[in-house]
Amino acid sequence: MEEESTSILLNNTFSTLNSWEAQQLRVKPIGSMSVYKTKHNPDWSTRYNAQLVIKGYQQTDFDGTYAPVGKLTTFWYLISLIGRYGWNMDHLDVVTTFLNPKINNDNMYMTLPEMWPEGLNAPKIIIRLRKALYGLKQALQLWPDDINDFLLSLWFTQSVANLNLYLGVTVF
Repeated sequence: MEEESTSILLNNTFSTLNSWEAQQLRVKPIGSMSVYKTKHNPDWSTRYNAQLVIKGYQQTDFDGTYAPVGKLTTFWYLISLIGRYGWNMDHLDVVTTFLNPKINNDNMYMTLPEMWPEGLNAPKIIIRLRKALYGLKQALQLWPDDINDFLLSLWFTQSVANLNLYLGVTVF
């Protein structure tokens, strides 16, 4: 949980409100919880994962929830091209995927779970979200929009046939 809280704080994911601000804004915060998982590495060693998750089922005001999904046929085709031409393939895992995109709604408030680290575990601390969190209804749409803008800024071209495929030219 300490790693998760550090990532959240370093990404400037939220700002805290004092009780006077919360009363003046008449905020209706959404609850949150910590989710803990045990995962196994390929060598069968154990690692532990923790996430701060907003209770999205309490959310009433959100934009869209559409997220493009990669096509399996595109993946198979790329793998066949890699094998045929002897290309190298890299894999990228973005650990804090949902913590990167900014949310469009400035009026998204949340309470922190009671056991939240970093001394912010006072009862009913209300925070204003600046960036997406796991469980947020629009988080599935915000991440593809955010990475799309980034890849287009690097002069990649988005495929019309598969929105998750980006094409680019590398000059060596």
